[in-house]
Amino acid sequence: MKDAFFVVLKFLFAVLILPLVIASTFAFQNELVKFEPALRDALSWGMFSYIILKFFVYDFGVVYTFGQRLVTAAFQFLKPLVNAAPYVFPVYSMIVLAAYAVVSWMGNLDAWRTVFLFLFAFTFSMHIILTAQDLYNKDSSAGKPTYFFGMSLVYILDVFLMALLASLVLPGFSFPTFFNDLTGASGNIYKVVIGQLFKA
Repeated sequence: MKDAFFVVLKFLFAVLILPLVIASTFAFQNELVKFEPALRDALSWGMFSYIILKFFVYDFGVVYTFGQRLVTAAFQFLKPLVNAAPYVFPVYSMIVLAAYAVVSWMGNLDAWRTVFLFLFAFTFSMHIILTAQDLYNKDSSAGKPTYFFGMSLVYILDVFLMALLASLVLPGFSFPTFFNDLTGASGNIYKVVIGQLFKA
């Protein structure tokens, strides 16, 4: 009975945060579409390149696992976070953004901007897809309640973190605008759902 209660509770929480998943995606995309066409193309190619490679050539699972180990090692001193940190911190995407900032500071960015954005989209896609795969495989219960709740939460935190870092590094990406879009869109979804549930 207790196990069934927690299964239902996890599904309920997964449904409750679904509007945040949708809104964070919407808000992040709203910032990316402000980029010039060549930069948007680099992001699209990065995402689709990983998807194509994962399903038809190589999934970079070994690379992903190595990155998880790096994050785990970095958070050994924070025991409560050590298990969640590899999922919440897309280490390769963070490294790409850091490299972007360094090259930009050195004044040599023009020739490398599209390359960095391609790598950013590639590594972030790898992180999200392989994290979802990992969490799915670890949830052996019927209906995968832990997976749905955990992956939704990880996705929201990942997008939020990437938006924050991107606003510090990528010209034209505004975290305040992202946050306003996220809260506005999620609020609208909750209002519509609540309105339908309590509609006379």
